[in-house]
Amino acid sequence: MIEFPLVTERLLVRPMEPSDEDALHEVWSHPDVLASLGHAGPWPRAASSDRLRTKMAHQERHGFAVWAVVERDSGRLVGETGLQLLEGGPDVEVGWRVHPDLQGRGYATEAAGAAIAAGFARLGLERIVAVVEPGNAASRRVTEKLGMTPVGPARHYGRDMVLYEISGSG
Repeated sequence: MIEFPLVTERLLVRPMEPSDEDALHEVWSHPDVLASLGHAGPWPRAASSDRLRTKMAHQERHGFAVWAVVERDSGRLVGETGLQLLEGGPDVEVGWRVHPDLQGRGYATEAAGAAIAAGFARLGLERIVAVVEPGNAASRRVTEKLGMTPVGPARHYGRDMVLYEISGSG
């Protein structure tokens, strides 16, 4: 079992809460985030409500999920990271998303690194994967900084991706 919050030098990582909806909607509905996900058009508030409920239910059901990332100094919710079943499993993937105004500060690497460490130390996972669109250079850099290695091309979430992995043994 994972004990929360996960604490890093600058961040707290904790399960999402209903009160996070406004801040998460700001991240999820940002045009840059939508573009990076290949989502055309606006992201409705109802979609954020549904996504939040889905992430909270995953945490309840599996003991892990995509979690809220909060700046320690300001208390501001700056994004998300965590572990979830890759398209229903059996693989567990790490993911991250940081508000575009705060990208480039290393928050994604710091938060996702804490999630990976918890997955190995607290959940006993042997392997964690990530899927990244080939053209997403920033996320590919994050995987490299996390020590993940590319496995090869893969198709996930209806898109062509690059599959990365890291094992608990190093």
